[in-house]
Amino acid sequence: MLALVAAVSLASCAFDHAHYVLRGDPQVTADFRPIDSGGDWPAGLAVRIRFGKSARAYWFLPWDGGTDGLQHLASTTDVEQPGWRPPSPDGGPRPLGDIDYIGTDRGYRVLDAAPHRSAPAAAHMLLPNLGDRTWHANFDAAPKQFFDLTGCPKGR
Repeated sequence: MLALVAAVSLASCAFDHAHYVLRGDPQVTADFRPIDSGGDWPAGLAVRIRFGKSARAYWFLPWDGGTDGLQHLASTTDVEQPGWRPPSPDGGPRPLGDIDYIGTDRGYRVLDAAPHRSAPAAAHMLLPNLGDRTWHANFDAAPKQFFDLTGCPKGR
């Protein structure tokens, strides 16, 4: 019964509060924050990926691809720093460049949109080139695995 209650509460989780853990390395986590990202970044969200072993965090802004129908995360500087401004979509500070984003529902059906504020959170997400980017930047390792939705704390 408790598992059913947890599944229902996670099913109604919005990306604004979603918390994920990486399979194969639970010290790598991802969580979303609502932000004022301006008209160039309409998702209204940032995702922070933390590496517990190094205590480093990386920030990204979600965006939908153009006619290719793919979704991505654009690396950005720390959105919680005073004076943070979103980068220009044509350039600006992107410490790790862009990485691919694939979100799925609980049945692993691929969702056809990048994360957006107030949208239902993906049950799983795959960031296939995250580990390559973080390893080459700072030797932070991340296996090529799914992040699983594990929580939806509202009081952050």
